[in-house]
Amino acid sequence: MYRPRSRRRRRRLARVVALVVVLLLVAGAVGVYLGLRYTDSLIGKGAQKVQGLSEVGRGQPTNILLVGSDSRVGLSKKELSRLQTVEVDGGRTDTIIVIHISPRNGKAVMISIPRDLKVQTNGRTSKINAAYGGGPDQMVRTVEQVTGLPINHYVELDFAGFTKVVDAVGGVRLCNPTGKNWDDAYANLHLPAHTCRLMDGVGALAYVRARHIDSDFGRIGRQQAFMKAVISKLSATGNLVNLPKMRRIAELVSNHVKTDDTFNAGDALSLAKRMRGISSGSIDMRVYPSYPGPSFVYTSPEAPILMRAIRDDAKTLPPLGLPTGSPTIKGTRMTVLNGSTVVGAARKAADALDSYGVRVILTANASAPTGAESILTYPTKLTQQAQLLGALLGPQVQVIQAPSNSTAAVKGVLVLTVGSTFHLDPAPPTGP
Repeated sequence: MYRPRSRRRRRRLARVVALVVVLLLVAGAVGVYLGLRYTDSLIGKGAQKVQGLSEVGRGQPTNILLVGSDSRVGLSKKELSRLQTVEVDGGRTDTIIVIHISPRNGKAVMISIPRDLKVQTNGRTSKINAAYGGGPDQMVRTVEQVTGLPINHYVELDFAGFTKVVDAVGGVRLCNPTGKNWDDAYANLHLPAHTCRLMDGVGALAYVRARHIDSDFGRIGRQQAFMKAVISKLSATGNLVNLPKMRRIAELVSNHVKTDDTFNAGDALSLAKRMRGISSGSIDMRVYPSYPGPSFVYTSPEAPILMRAIRDDAKTLPPLGLPTGSPTIKGTRMTVLNGSTVVGAARKAADALDSYGVRVILTANASAPTGAESILTYPTKLTQQAQLLGALLGPQVQVIQAPSNSTAAVKGVLVLTVGSTFHLDPAPPTGP
């Protein structure tokens, strides 16, 4: 008989497993009970050297790059037939997710990156999934360059591992919430509108990799819906204390997962312990702020705002990268005033803001000096845009609602008065 405290402990660890779904934290959670040697044997199966990873400081958040490979190794001919695919040489990546785990805030953020995102790899313009061809080192470098986040660990899961893990938990319930039938003959996905089904591993794989029923962003939405379904399934009562099942899942995962060689048993167990307070309800799923173009997916001007907040391990993230849509600063009208004695400070700030899509309609000297202090005033109708800019500019700027008789309120614009210490790096070039 299990004591209540022991049961709660197991429940928390099961949620840890659910959180990262296919990561070797599955092995880590089981290893809490079965020991370091067992966990090391699981993790060591797919260990590989990955250059460029950052060390995790004591008490600091951990960023894990999760890559889904389309390698067919380990799939039976029947499974390949159901997926309407064949064995292929080499591999590509269908899924790119950065998992930010914050022990201090007791939550985790999953940032899905569109596979068609425009990036620079080795001085050449390409889609981010092409970076996978250069191996884990290049994948880590490219994702760090795009997000600005230090990557601490690398984990890669192939098709076969995906299907076997889903089968091991008894399948997952997945839905088509749209009013359109989903029929993708290439992925062998057929799901009528407003319908849910219990899907096995092959069916779930078809669900997350279908490319001909919607956009790259719709595909990300389905991947996130799948993760939530797995979390729900693993959090079910029957799985919470079923260590033989968890051990079986861990062994299945270990046969189809590659990790960096610094991700050892001690790291897995330490991370699992640090994540005990994180529940399925504290998983924040985001999409890297971006928009579709004619040939690529392009980074949105707001992307650095969300990425900076995650990098700073902010307790509350700005409302960006949300599946339901996000506010934008693109086209927001602003006046920039120089409150310092630095010549050209307003113009320099305006040029940087322009790179983020802000429309600066006027630059001038402030009527009264502010010294080192910078102030952003806003009318009520531009509250969301002011909050986003406040997150971008950081603590160097005070964000204040404008009085009803102020220039900002009367003209319906944001007014930024820059002090002598104001600094803003231009946004990286994006768009067609």
